[in-house]
Amino acid sequence: MADPVPPPSDLPAPYASPWGRLAQALRAVLASLRLKLRELWRRNGEGDLSVPGFWPQGLAPLFWPLLLATLLALLLVLAGQAWRGLSHRAVRPPAGPAAPLVAPATPAPTAVSAPDATPPAAATPTAITPPLAKADPPPALELDPLLALLAEDDPQHLIASAHPEPAQGLLMLTMAPTYSALAQASRGRWAERWQERARGLGYERLELVDGQGRLLARGALVGSGMILLDPGTSG
Repeated sequence: MADPVPPPSDLPAPYASPWGRLAQALRAVLASLRLKLRELWRRNGEGDLSVPGFWPQGLAPLFWPLLLATLLALLLVLAGQAWRGLSHRAVRPPAGPAAPLVAPATPAPTAVSAPDATPPAAATPTAITPPLAKADPPPALELDPLLALLAEDDPQHLIASAHPEPAQGLLMLTMAPTYSALAQASRGRWAERWQERARGLGYERLELVDGQGRLLARGALVGSGMILLDPGTSG
């Protein structure tokens, strides 16, 4: 007897659910993996799998299981350390001490006096004295801006005043009497230090004079450095 013919369908092919196909594919993949693992287990038991040269040939079936167990233990240790690190970060900071609650101050009740039978005496007018005007503080002593710049290189206050002449590129410094009392080597060191400072401020020439205008030191005409002079010498 012939098989019954299925009724005609409007679809070009019988419909198959994609989820059903996926399930069949997964079952096929799992079956293939199971067969592959059984094959590897059999080959490992027979010593057919390759092992390093240092491994004893008689213990070849133990190499790959031991290696897999070591890798698994290492992964577990790393996972435990990562979990502990996340646990420490998740700890909340301790809350600070709560501020004590202060009850609002209650205003003291004011005593209400009974009305007096006698009217109060008229208050005598008092003279209001104006407040004394505060005396203005004395103005701060302003230093010469150029002298203030040179003060960084004059901790002993050897410079009494500064007289710049920008048109000539000259800076003239009037020295205090304590400068002349220094030794010649010390005066030379201070003069060269001020010369470098004057050049940094844009002055090519530097002259040191005393309180009477006598020349004490000037820049060398050739080369660098300062030439120390006796008071009154114009060399």
